[in-house]
Amino acid sequence: MKIAIHSDLREHGDQATVYREMLSLFVRAEDLGFDGGWVRSYHFQRPGMEFSFPGGLPSPFIFLGAVAARTSRMRLGTSVVPMPLENVVRVAEDAAVLDALSCGRFELGVSNGGQPHVAAALGVTLDKSVSAQVSRLRSLVSALDGEPLADTKQQLNPPAPGLSSRIWESALTEQTGRDSAARRNGVLIGSTQTVPAEVTARAYHASLPSGVAPRVGLVVNIHVADSRRGALDEMEDDIETVYAWGKEWLPVASSLEEKAAAINVHYGTPSDIASSIASFPAFPYVTELQFAVAYGTRSYERRLAAVEAMAREIGPRLGWSPRLGAVGP
Repeated sequence: MKIAIHSDLREHGDQATVYREMLSLFVRAEDLGFDGGWVRSYHFQRPGMEFSFPGGLPSPFIFLGAVAARTSRMRLGTSVVPMPLENVVRVAEDAAVLDALSCGRFELGVSNGGQPHVAAALGVTLDKSVSAQVSRLRSLVSALDGEPLADTKQQLNPPAPGLSSRIWESALTEQTGRDSAARRNGVLIGSTQTVPAEVTARAYHASLPSGVAPRVGLVVNIHVADSRRGALDEMEDDIETVYAWGKEWLPVASSLEEKAAAINVHYGTPSDIASSIASFPAFPYVTELQFAVAYGTRSYERRLAAVEAMAREIGPRLGWSPRLGAVGP
């Protein structure tokens, strides 16, 4: 099993400062032996809207380019690019440049996501149908593999050999787990599934063609504190906000503990967190844990301490060993 650092960069505070601080956390994660670093694409602020967090990262390729320039070994991924909001060829171009800059360390995570108000702000027509997503994925693979673009003689530049075999799909349902496996792609399982994460992961493993290595990334939100009760007190406002945002499809929950479990938050001491993750039903199916430091972790110093705890205490308790001193993909 591998571990990675994960962020959507929706932290409280000045966004430029958040970017620089998160960049330093990614660099520190490589120093500590982390296998990868992933970021989510998140467009726009939404003033006056209920259930919204601050900030976000609209340009994940640019941020990961900065990470690539400061690291040499850690794999870098998007978790995820919402394809209905993007131009497929431009995604392929950005991915190819980033893969070249990182010497083949890029992992391309995509989704069929996108909200109508975001699409309207971008001036695009939102089509989240299954058929449209299948067409987009085919076009993405074709571009990455160097096929002529849109019935022209144009080809992707720079070339991206092998990148089409490093596509991951956001899979929130049982069927998307099956479909992603059939396409031989990896799956990224989040903290707000429409079905339990283990259902998606199990379907993926069952549908993977013979001889294809599984790639299952699971985001686990952690908050390190002196006690579980103290952690819940610090996270209360954020847990309530996230649960309210997703309550239409999340498991029914009334207590703060139940809501934290519903959005896959693991909290308390490093030992508490490791035990909580190990008992999570999806854990046996996971090939890469993606640790997100969120929910009440307001300061850079505490986020840094959490990253240190992941590498030195939580990861080893889950059977992970750091990759120290290795260079290259």
